[in-house]
Amino acid sequence: MASFDFVRDKLTEWNHSDLIQRFEDEEIDEESFLSLKEKDFINLIPKIGPRSAFREKHKAFIKKQKQPDDDKNIQAATWSSVSIKASKSSSENITGEMVNQEPRQKNIKPKNQTPKRSETKRSLDKLLGTCGGSVPTTNTSGVGETVYDQSEPSTCHGCRKEKRTKVQRKRKSDEAHANKQTNKRQRVAASRITETFETETKTEVKKIMQRVKSKLDDLPSTKLIDFLRGKIQTLEKDKKEIVGVFGKTGAGKSFLINTILGETKLLPSGNQGACTSVMIQVEANMTDSKYIAEIEFMTEEEWKEELLSILRDRSHEDGNDEDHERDDDDDDDEKISSLYGKDGRGATLEELMDRKHFRKIPEFRLSVKKIFICDTAEELSEKITCYTRSDTQSDTFKRQYWPLVKCITIKVPNSKDLLEDVVLVDLPGNGDCNKSRDEMWKSVVGRCTTVWIVSEINRPVSEKEAWEILDRSVSYLGHGGQCRSISFICTKTDNICVDDDMNKERDSILSRNKVAKKKVEEKFNKQPKIKEHFNIDKDFFQVFTVSSKEYRKNRVLQPEDTEIPKLQEFLRNLNDRRTKTSDYVSGAYGILSLIQGAKSSDMTDRKKEVCQVLENNLKEGLETIGQSMDEAYEAFERCLSEGVRQSVETCEKIAKDKVIEPKGRNGRGYHKVLKSLCKNNGVYKPIRKKGKNGQREINLNDSLASCMRDLTNETFKKYFPNQGKGSSINDLIDNFTLDTNSLVEKHPEVSLHLTFLKTEETKLKAKLKRDIRERKKEIYNILPKSISDTMRPCYERAAQYTGTDSLESMRKELRNHLKTFKEEIFHKGKKEMLDLLKEIKKHIVEELEHELQESMSQSLKTPDSLLVPDVSEEYEEMKKCYEKLPSSTNATTTA
Repeated sequence: MASFDFVRDKLTEWNHSDLIQRFEDEEIDEESFLSLKEKDFINLIPKIGPRSAFREKHKAFIKKQKQPDDDKNIQAATWSSVSIKASKSSSENITGEMVNQEPRQKNIKPKNQTPKRSETKRSLDKLLGTCGGSVPTTNTSGVGETVYDQSEPSTCHGCRKEKRTKVQRKRKSDEAHANKQTNKRQRVAASRITETFETETKTEVKKIMQRVKSKLDDLPSTKLIDFLRGKIQTLEKDKKEIVGVFGKTGAGKSFLINTILGETKLLPSGNQGACTSVMIQVEANMTDSKYIAEIEFMTEEEWKEELLSILRDRSHEDGNDEDHERDDDDDDDEKISSLYGKDGRGATLEELMDRKHFRKIPEFRLSVKKIFICDTAEELSEKITCYTRSDTQSDTFKRQYWPLVKCITIKVPNSKDLLEDVVLVDLPGNGDCNKSRDEMWKSVVGRCTTVWIVSEINRPVSEKEAWEILDRSVSYLGHGGQCRSISFICTKTDNICVDDDMNKERDSILSRNKVAKKKVEEKFNKQPKIKEHFNIDKDFFQVFTVSSKEYRKNRVLQPEDTEIPKLQEFLRNLNDRRTKTSDYVSGAYGILSLIQGAKSSDMTDRKKEVCQVLENNLKEGLETIGQSMDEAYEAFERCLSEGVRQSVETCEKIAKDKVIEPKGRNGRGYHKVLKSLCKNNGVYKPIRKKGKNGQREINLNDSLASCMRDLTNETFKKYFPNQGKGSSINDLIDNFTLDTNSLVEKHPEVSLHLTFLKTEETKLKAKLKRDIRERKKEIYNILPKSISDTMRPCYERAAQYTGTDSLESMRKELRNHLKTFKEEIFHKGKKEMLDLLKEIKKHIVEELEHELQESMSQSLKTPDSLLVPDVSEEYEEMKKCYEKLPSSTNATTTA
């Protein structure tokens, strides 16, 4: 273990953490690492760039290893001591805690060697001129130590005093930096050891459960056997964290994702005339070393419907409609020209749907995914470019299929460290005009647990598009979603104009980064919608200032200055291996406890007594939940009633000011916006223009629901928060318990049965919290959906108007419908939201009652004489794994 820890730590130190899995697979330990040759480099690292960088660092390291023993041992002090001590600690008592740090060795000079002047000394020479005095030199024999050269004479008492003060400051700074770096390396090393243990433990437990499953499969089906098989199957369901990456075209999203993953040419980036036009999901390929892309197309019927809409708009423009704007037409023309080229000009619907246009993508017509499997990221990137990006500057026509694509999933090998349980999603900023793509956008945004807003550092506060993306998306992320953290990422920090002095350039970059972080944080704290939807704590919002280019080149900035390693560590923390391992092992231990308990002697009377107590505890717990849910219902009912009253009074004015006759729009060309809104059931989606700030989305349904939503926001945040503690429904679930621990003390003879029930209760509560998270999105979004449904007949009638008076006719239709049906519209919305609240209460109570009653029946009411496999050996192995877990008696379960 310690032998490979050396390799892991060295790869991490050299910024090659992406190679850790590869070296593990080849079983390269410390001895073989030191013996690597050129042919080994080629086999291990197929890419030339990373191979060259690794070769140089390996060569320099081997050279250092050949220095005198004292020198060599001190150079390796940090890494070897941490790895060996941490490994020893983890093997004796692995708890996942930080290993103790060894005292640092001080002021050790190499034998028979005169200290050399360091870069620090030379820079101070320039600073102090010829006044003389002591100048620090870095001692290569000590980790982070500074030795002071007293060989130069002093010629001036004042200068000497000034120099001594500066030298003392520099010494403290150097030592502080060295200590910080040493501690960081130790933390990383200890963390890697813990992660390795967790991975190995989960792998071992999975093997045990495979053996148990095989034994169960050999037995005839009974109610208990089928019950156990189902429980084992549910253990395999892991939840993935989704990181949504937003940003305007050209902000560097694709380049950022490539750099974080250690890839140079994975997601297409860099072409000024092209932009990513579809949603791209990036996840780990956990099965082999291939790069895989899965392309999901919209259906043939959906594309036909979009073409019909485009052609209908063109026919209206050719007629006698009022003045129109070209915003939508630009995007429509780009879709047609990208897919059809010259063939699309003036073509009919039948001609555009001709099969000849789709010969190279038969998957589109078959409604199946198109899959590419490649050996390299560059090869995959080249194959998928025409499915991901619109290119407006190409001189020759090459058919592009991105208009037909809903989503692309890319699976990256050797990325388990960062993406084992994480999916990165490169998202268009504000959805899509196409209905199917827009629905997918809303669904993915609603499932994001983390959001990264990407913007160039030169205008992080004044860049409107980045903040507008956040403003438009907040309702889908907050009450309508499950987002728990937001990060603002300022890119291209290396783009700065200074003199050729590299030290000045670095200082200028870091200084600007500091100022940018402060300004972004100040602006974020002033966003009113954020506070309406989230409970803000210190971990909720972060600002990163990154340079992908400098991380690769290290010309001016050190890797940690680029903050790419911080984002990588962010993803590692999202993987949360400790919790997932604990969940899996605890669940498996509970299942084996039930099987082992069923093999014990019959204890019918004791079981009956315990079962009665548990049923009483269940009944009392369900009553408490029911009462608390009724209180939540009443709180929402009060808010919604007031919301209905205010909405009825103000809806006509809101509709007029925001949609029907908005200020600043004198009617010239606005008829097409209003018609698009009516055709799309009350929503107008502006086109994202490359390099331009387009119009904002107009949503009449959201505007009409605004009073009711505003009045329920605080109540929603109280009962359905995405993060934090309080009086939420999640806390209600957490506080529910069968109290099996107290029964174990009184009835140790059925402890195995109770252990199973405890793990089942924990898993069920986690499932219910996931269910609540999904249902609360439906509850929050029901108001605009209900309004849209009630307004639908009006929208359909208004969309039919054409001719010179079409704008006024549409306005009149909307006004009259609102005036006539406003009472019905808002009372219907209130009723539907309250009905969903009743359903969520019913779901929680019924799930707890049914699932726990079933578990109690199988564990305490099933005769012990039933045929079950002998799992004594597996149980003992599992018990050892369980007892190694940190706080195993109170293992938490991910919600």
